[in-house]
Amino acid sequence: MKRIGGLLLFVFSTCIVVVSAQNFHPLERTPAVRVARFQVDYPNAEIHRINHYTKWTSLMRKSVLASLRFIDKHWRICAKSDDGGPKRKELDCGKLQVTGEIVRENYYRINATFVAERDPIRNTNVDATSTVFGVIQIGLRGGIFQYTNALKILGKPSPTMWFEEGFFCYPGFTLSGNDKCVSEQRRQKRSSDGVKTQVVGTVIF
Repeated sequence: MKRIGGLLLFVFSTCIVVVSAQNFHPLERTPAVRVARFQVDYPNAEIHRINHYTKWTSLMRKSVLASLRFIDKHWRICAKSDDGGPKRKELDCGKLQVTGEIVRENYYRINATFVAERDPIRNTNVDATSTVFGVIQIGLRGGIFQYTNALKILGKPSPTMWFEEGFFCYPGFTLSGNDKCVSEQRRQKRSSDGVKTQVVGTVIF
């Protein structure tokens, strides 16, 4: 056993490992897109009246959009569009999507998803910072999601909301870490050209 072990040690000691860093360039990195989602609950909604409105989903989106745009006038929460199309931020808020669901009898929930600015967000009037969650929560408690239009049938919302966020990349990029995007082309180039290994010698088992 000692002889075999010594032979293996000798053979491995004659192996030459060559590592080449040819074409090793820094990966192209861009900030990931931050998508925020929050839920507002209405525990005393007149759900039976929702069917009276044929464009209920559209009404919800317009109402929530108006609320977020009001917040955005004071705190920059809505991210700009980066899809190559016209900049219509004044008519939207981070490509806002709104859905509604009946949780149980007389209990309704609004779900809103939009592309949000990164924290800390800045105040538009004074030198101050906050978070997207923080300013939406303050708006909720201040009554910004209690409506006087058709959505008044939902009643008063709960004072707290559920909030989550995620980071995503555009096509051609892969998420790296928590909030950065790396070019897939550069990543593939690094995999093929970045590290080359050559072993010289004979390994005996």
